[in-house]
Amino acid sequence: MNFFSLPQILGYIAYTISLIAAMQKNDKRLFFLFAVSSLIFSVHHFMLGNVSAALSKIVVGTRMYANIYFKGAIVAFPFAFITIASGYYGYKNFYSLLPVTAVLLATFVAAYSGGIKLRICFIFCCSLWLIHDIAGHSIGGSIEDVTSLTIYSVVLRQMIREQKRAAVPDKTA
Repeated sequence: MNFFSLPQILGYIAYTISLIAAMQKNDKRLFFLFAVSSLIFSVHHFMLGNVSAALSKIVVGTRMYANIYFKGAIVAFPFAFITIASGYYGYKNFYSLLPVTAVLLATFVAAYSGGIKLRICFIFCCSLWLIHDIAGHSIGGSIEDVTSLTIYSVVLRQMIREQKRAAVPDKTA
């Protein structure tokens, strides 16, 4: 495996953008940066021969961008259908089902939720992508998954702390 081939370099670039995205507490900034990262990752996976992952990343990038402006069924159901169709087209083996599962789950959670619930969903979905990326020899993807899992966990903890602080009445007043 060549660590500095064009597909791997694209993976590193997409990883860097996703790293910045994962640090966002603002859902709209998170969605936009992940849209850009996902589209670059789609090229990366296609060049590695991981068609299911490439198609899933195209769906993710497009859906993330749509989630900036739309929520609910208008986003969830069309993208769920597209995800299932692309998963059928890109099916190779068990591992190719993992990105499809992650995209389906994240599609509905992103369409109907946000904040803490969205970060919990992303932690689970990153776990599915990590298994896939290790099996598919995606170095940048694997690094992104481990880093994103860590960052989502830290951001989730911060968000939960902030929520708890906001719920406790100020005793000094």
